[in-house]
Amino acid sequence: MTGSGKLLPTAKKWEGARKLHKRDRLTLIAALLVGGLLAGCSGGDVRADSPQLRRCKDLLGSGNVDSAVDAIGSSDVEASGTTRADVLADLLVKEAKRWQKSDLLHTAYTACRMSAFEGDRIIGTVDVSVKWSVLSLKMMDSPQISRTWRRVNDSLFLAPEPSPARMQLLAVCAVPGAVASQPSDLPLQFEAAAKDLRTELRWELLSAFARSVVEAMDCTKPPVIPSALPAGA
Repeated sequence: MTGSGKLLPTAKKWEGARKLHKRDRLTLIAALLVGGLLAGCSGGDVRADSPQLRRCKDLLGSGNVDSAVDAIGSSDVEASGTTRADVLADLLVKEAKRWQKSDLLHTAYTACRMSAFEGDRIIGTVDVSVKWSVLSLKMMDSPQISRTWRRVNDSLFLAPEPSPARMQLLAVCAVPGAVASQPSDLPLQFEAAAKDLRTELRWELLSAFARSVVEAMDCTKPPVIPSALPAGA
């Protein structure tokens, strides 16, 4: 500094650099604070609005999925599974065309699994799946099986099973190109499992799912799946 109180050129440069460094540091701190706030507010929304969850809504019905998420009690939901009806239909049709009466093992396909989080802890799940059943239509007349499965119509049977909080649906679907006995000996078995859902909502998820898959399968005679919960379920 000169005797007149003016800064020398070198001092001016140092003072300017110090001010610039301070301003950059404040800008960085502000950015970190804003970023932290945004992450804290939107962590659940990012996961809940995932493409996989949107595909679950396409498969199971948007309103049904929203109601299921509300029932679980968290908007922080992670979804997984084979969520496209046409992909599931293709897998099931290929399996039916290869099926023989001696085949007793069938692949179960998880269409949509929704896991609700509270922090890093899972507080509830909803699982929706489909497979070819080991049960045949003839078995539905046996006293033991008829205690669990209830006839809805000629092409549909329902097993509410309230104790493990799951609901199952057996649907007749004749696949073109499969063996002649396939419709009666190899029905489709749909399942919705979730302990936090009321019975009506489990049915809405299950029936919407079954209709989506059956429509994509081009069954020779599609099963009749009612929209309302069958009486006695």
